[in-house]
Amino acid sequence: MRERTGKKKSRLESWVKTAATPVFLISVSRRLLFFNAGCEQLTGWQADDVVGEVAEFTSDAEPGSARALVNALCPSAEVFAGQECDVAVFLPNKLGPPLGKLLRFVPLRDAEDRIRSVLGIISPLPPLPAAGKETLAQRFHGELSALRWSLRQKYQLSTVIARGSAMRRVLDQMLVARASSVPVHFVGPRGAGKEHLARAIHHETEAQHGAFVPLDCRQSPHLLLQTLQRLLHPEDDGAAPFGVLSPRVLFLAEIADLPRDVQDRLWSAYQPDAEKVARRQPLPRLMSSSMEPLQAAVDDERLRPELFFLLTTLTIEVPPLRERSDDLAPLAQAFLESLNRGADRQLSGFAEAVWPQLREYRWPGNLDELQLVVREARENCTGTTIDVPHLPLRFRAGLDAQELGPPQRPLGEAPIPPLEEYLAGVERELIERALRKAKQNKTLAAKLLKLPRAVLYRRMQALGLLDQTPDNT
Repeated sequence: MRERTGKKKSRLESWVKTAATPVFLISVSRRLLFFNAGCEQLTGWQADDVVGEVAEFTSDAEPGSARALVNALCPSAEVFAGQECDVAVFLPNKLGPPLGKLLRFVPLRDAEDRIRSVLGIISPLPPLPAAGKETLAQRFHGELSALRWSLRQKYQLSTVIARGSAMRRVLDQMLVARASSVPVHFVGPRGAGKEHLARAIHHETEAQHGAFVPLDCRQSPHLLLQTLQRLLHPEDDGAAPFGVLSPRVLFLAEIADLPRDVQDRLWSAYQPDAEKVARRQPLPRLMSSSMEPLQAAVDDERLRPELFFLLTTLTIEVPPLRERSDDLAPLAQAFLESLNRGADRQLSGFAEAVWPQLREYRWPGNLDELQLVVREARENCTGTTIDVPHLPLRFRAGLDAQELGPPQRPLGEAPIPPLEEYLAGVERELIERALRKAKQNKTLAAKLLKLPRAVLYRRMQALGLLDQTPDNT
């Protein structure tokens, strides 16, 4: 009887292995255990290429690689917790463009009801999206994968996330920048990703080889002069200034703060003459950034006009995150998935209640702040998705302060009010909010404000609120 059972099992394994229906198996440690002939025929990769690899819930692997395929097959954390689901994905194809497919994940349990592995079945996409089983986090993961693929197809960019019209204009300008070697200047608020875009222009251009050298113009003039000397005149010390890679791009961050004597040295280095044309080593391409339009720096004589015209041959305006509402969800998902890379604990996304708060916030720190919030929320999260209680205290305090204070403005845009007047306004608004929530009950409002009732009365009297408020005790 055992022999007959063994033969049946052997025949079943053989059939599944050679079946045309693509089937794969992933362990609870996310290691790919099985990849049948149907998967091989569909994707172009052999089982030996991928079996044994550990899948990660991220979509930023090198496009067209075996790593990208393995990650595309990774179930979400909810599946490992026991939830069956159907997920639409773009499946990497070794022999052509990605394939739109539906992955069905089925957790497999042992005799003690413990999940040991996940069975995956790949099938064609239905005419309408599969309903009822896909979570919001899984949908955003699929949408991010599709967005990355479309951006690679149109812009050949794999590290920039953009869906809204504001950033699509930036991507079109980056295409122009990649097709030339003219200087590029980025204007935008702090933390908006200006250096990241400059690096994308450099690193994702096939003809570009060499180092990308960032230089903060706010550092000491002596250090700036030393660095520029090594960059622009490497023949003086006979050695490559940055190891085996010659500098191909010089990125000058906050160029308006570059000291005038250093500006003179930079301007002089980029003036054509017969001696420089004969040099074997070309000068690095110039890229720069500022938080304000450079014309203002020229007007107040902080920047040489000649250098202004040189640097702004092509100017790209980078919008703040608050003007990129369409990009917020894929950016947050992308930051979260990048943290999954190499981590034992894989998170699938954000709970639905999180998104209204993220969209309401004005993000004064832009992408840098969003990335920090996602990182801290991930550290606070103990489940499979980030929920409201996991958001950092700093973020929640900023959201509350945003409701109390006036709209945030760039520095210098509006006069600074007297401090006592401003604080009185904030205090008045906070007391009025507490009274509304307490239905004008001052005792309850005092508890909400963590104040003794007598102190609240005195503050209301000083602010002229007692006469305006009915006495509901």
